[in-house]
Order: sequence, then structure tokens, then C-alpha cells
Amino acid sequence: MEIYTARYGFLSSELAALYGFPAPAEEFGLVRFPAASDRAGLLGQATFLTLTSKPEETSPTERGLFIREHFLCQKVPPPPPGVSASLPPLSESKPMTSRERLQVHLSNESCASCHRLIDPIGFGLEKFDAIGRKREKLALTFFAARGEAERKPIKVELDLDIKGRISGIPDSDFSSPAELGQVLASNAECQKCVVKQVFRYALGRLETPADRAVIDKGFDDFKRSQFKFQQLIISLVTSPAFCETARYD
Repeated sequence: MEIYTARYGFLSSELAALYGFPAPAEEFGLVRFPAASDRAGLLGQATFLTLTSKPEETSPTERGLFIREHFLCQKVPPPPPGVSASLPPLSESKPMTSRERLQVHLSNESCASCHRLIDPIGFGLEKFDAIGRKREKLALTFFAARGEAERKPIKVELDLDIKGRISGIPDSDFSSPAELGQVLASNAECQKCVVKQVFRYALGRLETPADRAVIDKGFDDFKRSQFKFQQLIISLVTSPAFCETARYD
């Protein structure tokens, strides 16, 4: 489960600069993160933070959805047909953070039931921008609209509310990838999701109710080994489900 809590990374000099760390001795060399760093594991990587963002801004919804579906193996239903997913536009007269703009989803109960499950997770990662760079405030720039007289861009900085939580998991408040990683690594549902994801990859399909015994044994073996990935792989590839699949392949 160190995949969620590792306080180190293998960084290029460009990536180290993005993270605000000294350059490694060699490209993609081991870099240990400072004790005060908010980065840890997959959740602190620019890859994950960029993948779950929009081109020019973060998306707490996408980040929360990814964590629910990929790290907790929970299925979040798509928006109801005909529901607008548009957020209030940003303007000079009313600049807003993503948290403030996403409140519109809570005004429609058909949207709120799902967004209450995913948005609060993403809010706890708002300390990092759309390419995974740490920030203290949200910086917005407003340019002259088409047809307006030429003027200098107007820059606005807003305070960020970075309090996050995972609904359904007790004591899951967090405000950084490092803190979220600790929550996930110690959660049995997340631990079992690792087993399910490896099962899906190994067999090329989703698990079914008939696979419950294989999943449960894989989880027991994984946990008994203190979550060593090698033992999980051995458990799954020696299971009847995998052997049957391999025989036909």
C-alpha cells in the first residue's frame, strides 16, 4: 500500500523543478521528498493530477470520481439524461473557486446525490493545479473581451478551501495528497480494490459473483503478507479462475 504513501519519486530535472525540489543526481533518479511536502504516492504525482484535470483548470469532480472508481472500486452512475453539467462562468465581477462554482450541482438533487460522493474528495487536492504544481492561491486572469478597448489583463487571486473528505469512510478528513494517501492505504475497501484491479488486469475482465472466493483469498493472502504485491500476484495466478483462462488462451 506504499503506492499511496511513498515519500519519494523518480524524477527528471524538469519534473523536480515543477515539484519545487532539487534536481536529481541523474535523470529519473530517486528523490526523497522533504518531510513537510504534501506529496506522496500516486496521488501526489503530476501524472495523476494532470490526468484528472481539465486543460486549463483543475476538476475536483474528475479527481474525486477517479479515486472512487479506481482506488475504491465503487461505480458512480453517469449524470441523468438532459442534465446540464455546465458550471457558472468566471467573470471579473464575480471570480469564484472551483468549490464555489460546484455548489450549483448541489441545487439539483438528481446531481447532488453523486456529487456529494465525489466533489469533496477532489476539494482536498485543490492545493495542486491542473499540471500538478503546488499553489497557495487560485490565480485567475481576465483578458479584454472581443470588441472591448485594449487593456491590460486583470489578475485575481482567491484563497483556496482545501478541506476534503471521503463520504462513507470515518475519520477521512484530509487536505493534501499525502494525507489522502494515508486514509486510502489503511482502508480495507481500498486494499481489496487493489486485489480486484489486479484480478481484472490478469483475467482481462471484471469480476463476477462467482469470483468472490478468488478475490477473498487474494485479499487474505495480500493482507497476510503485509501487502506485498508479489504475494498478491502469486495468489491470483495460481487461482482456478486464472488457470482456466490461461488454459484456453
